[in-house]
Amino acid sequence: MPAVGDVVRLKSGGPDMIIIYVFQDGEGSRDKLGAIKGFGPGDVTCEWQQQINEDNFKNKKESFKAATLVYTDGTPLPVED
Repeated sequence: MPAVGDVVRLKSGGPDMIIIYVFQDGEGSRDKLGAIKGFGPGDVTCEWQQQINEDNFKNKKESFKAATLVYTDGTPLPVED
């Protein structure tokens, strides 16, 4: 299972992203909201920086299905069945 602090990227490419939350099969409000949006155990929320111009960056945050991500060495994230 992925862990908070792991560095991943989309299989299709893109910036390195840091996992800031891993969805669980829990009763917490974040897990319930994630389930409504189609996320389940092992799916993650990531954060990364997008460069706006030479001196400015914007923090971005988004949730992803684990199956769409790989670790920076190319290893796929484990997917919950």
